[in-house]
Formats: sequence, structure tokens, C-alpha cells
Amino acid sequence: MNRSVVRWILVALMALALTLSLSCPYLAYADGAALPLDYLEGGKAPKEDGWVYDGKKPVSYEDSTIQVTFETEDITHNLSAGKYSGKKVKDETWVVRIKIQDVSQLRTAASSDSYKGRGQEDSVEMAMAKKAVVAMNGDFFKYEYDVGYVVRQGELIRDLTGNSRGRIFDMLIIDSAGDFHVVYSATTEKIDAYVAENLTPNGLTVLDTFNIGPVLVLNGEVQDVSQSEMAHQGLYQWRSPIQRIAIVQTGPLEYAIVETGGKGQESSGFTMQEFAEFVAEKCPGAIMAYNLDGGGSASLIAPIKGKYKMICANPGHRPITDILYFASAED
Repeated sequence: MNRSVVRWILVALMALALTLSLSCPYLAYADGAALPLDYLEGGKAPKEDGWVYDGKKPVSYEDSTIQVTFETEDITHNLSAGKYSGKKVKDETWVVRIKIQDVSQLRTAASSDSYKGRGQEDSVEMAMAKKAVVAMNGDFFKYEYDVGYVVRQGELIRDLTGNSRGRIFDMLIIDSAGDFHVVYSATTEKIDAYVAENLTPNGLTVLDTFNIGPVLVLNGEVQDVSQSEMAHQGLYQWRSPIQRIAIVQTGPLEYAIVETGGKGQESSGFTMQEFAEFVAEKCPGAIMAYNLDGGGSASLIAPIKGKYKMICANPGHRPITDILYFASAED
């Protein structure tokens, strides 16, 4: 082939590639702006002009790498269980919808930047240190130091499914593509088998795991939480009306955080089954919704005009050991 023709073809191909990279923000972003998978490092600081507020409440945040919307509503309902059963109460609820461009923007962090010990920290301080756009509590895994199979940001922290307390969980796996999986009654053998069958053949690895549960919604269907490992072991006040919080996958790299408020001492809040039904209503067709640590641990945090705050009231708020958060990757 004539050299000038070859040269012309190469120039044309280079021009086409440049055009595609400029017209496709995901391709341009994927090459240059993903965050390192390092639990010590946070995200990029959210841009102040990316926020929309309604008074003291956040409405939305958007930049070239992340979109977040905040929805809040007060729900009046009658308590169906607990010592105040039948009482009419009004509880604050929040649904935060998140869309990210890279799985590295779904991140975790531990108190004092360490996986060792049982130390706890204020969730607001953790979210601020990592420059989260929005953050929530995790599963209190450091306090429950002697149970569970724990992976964070791709690093295996511990494997204690064969613990002396006989404690196992319906475990959430978040894979390296950001997709959710569940291993019921998760022993090491079940986890290894699930990963070998469902992740490894697709070139995927385990990014994060959470050990608490239960699964609230699966493929759009509300789950019977009375059949969960948590209920079998009588854990986490699943029959009682308390503050609840869940992480939800709604699509590829699309998520939601759902929190329902509670005033403590079973005087308001949702039972676990009521919470599952609420999440399904707010996130129709959800791929999976997974319950995380509720009660005094429940935390939903975002910066309000530059100052990080709990955006869902929690009168019994206590220090915790870990957070899950979503971060911007825009310089």
C-alpha cells in the first residue's frame, strides 16, 4: 500500500479516537480520574457550586463524576410492635439516590484509619476526613472483632466465620464492578465456592463485604426477614421499631441509601419487615437492598454548605467503627 495512503489512514484513525474520547466522558474519565483503592485516602472535595439546597436540607449534588439526589418525607404510622404498640408516631425518612462513573467512588473507611482494635469515632468526623459527598454507617465490624468474613477496599481483614460464638451472617459482597451479591449463612466454604462460581470466571474480585443483614429486597421482591440468619439468631432488634438504614443497588453503578428515623426505646421507628417494605416502595425493582447497623449507629451524613452534618436526626447517635461513602473524583 502507498505510504501516503497509510499515513492518511493513521491520521484519520487518530482523529476519530480523539473525537470519541471528547464526546464520551466515561472513556475520558476512566483513563484519568478514578480514585485509588486505598482506605486511607478519601475522595476529591465536593464542589460548592455543585450543591443545591432547600434551606438547611440538601436537594442534590452533581459534578462530572457523580450525581446525588436527596428526598425526605415525614411518615405518620401506627407502631405495630414493642411496648408502645398501637401508638401513632411521625418518623423522618430519607432516600438518597447516587450514580457514579467508577466503582472506586464507592468507598469504605474505618475509625482512626485502622482495622485494628475496637476503637470508635464520630461518623461525621470520618465522613469529613474522607471528603464524602454522602456517607452512611457500616456494620460496626471492629466492635464485633471476633466474627465475620471482612474485606474492605479489596483487602481481606479477617476470616472468622468459624468463631466460637457460632455467629454467621447473610453476607453482602460488593464485587469489583460495584455489583451486589449475597451469601446466605456465610461460612468460608460457602463464600469461596460462591466467588469461584460467580465472580472469578467473569474476571471479578471481592471489593467489600458487610456482615449484618438481612437482605431486605432482592430483584424487586420484598424478602421475609423472619427467615434470615439475623432473625434465627435473634439479633439487632429485628422485631422492634427502631431507626433503620440500608444500602441499595438499583442499577449498574447506581445506588440508594434509605434511612427511617426513630426516637429510641421502641417509641418510634420501623420493624425490620416494615423497613423492607418501605425500601421496596421507594426503590422499585431494586437489584438488592441490604440492612446495615441501625439504632444508635444509623448515620446519614452530607456537607451542608461546607459543614458536615447528620441529615437524619438520631437522638441516640453513638460513635461507630466504619462508614461506607460515595466520593467525587473530579479534580
